[in-house]
Amino acid sequence: MEILSIVLLSVFAFYGLFVAIMEYLKVQPDENKDAGYRIILDIPEDAAENLEGVIRTAFSEEMPDKLMTDRKLYVSTSGNNAQINRIIRDMQAMYPIEVLPRIDRCCIITGSNLYTDG
Repeated sequence: MEILSIVLLSVFAFYGLFVAIMEYLKVQPDENKDAGYRIILDIPEDAAENLEGVIRTAFSEEMPDKLMTDRKLYVSTSGNNAQINRIIRDMQAMYPIEVLPRIDRCCIITGSNLYTDG
């Protein structure tokens, strides 16, 4: 009876060790994974009252991490609204936010094709 209990405990111990090793070796998504996606938020002039909530929600729900970006939120504004600029500056102190410069023209090169809008 004593041998049976030792064998049974040994089997459970090896099974537990095996499961622990398999969990350790399980392929986990890399936290630093960057798939090349970027979240760009184009802010209209009248969005000042909702802007802080949108930015906080994006980071509290870990959207940049879930979408495999570089963990930054890129914002684009016209720069004319002082309240929007203040909100973005305050949010930059708490979150990784980068303000994109306003451009008049864009040029996108994809493969061998060239698309211009101006």
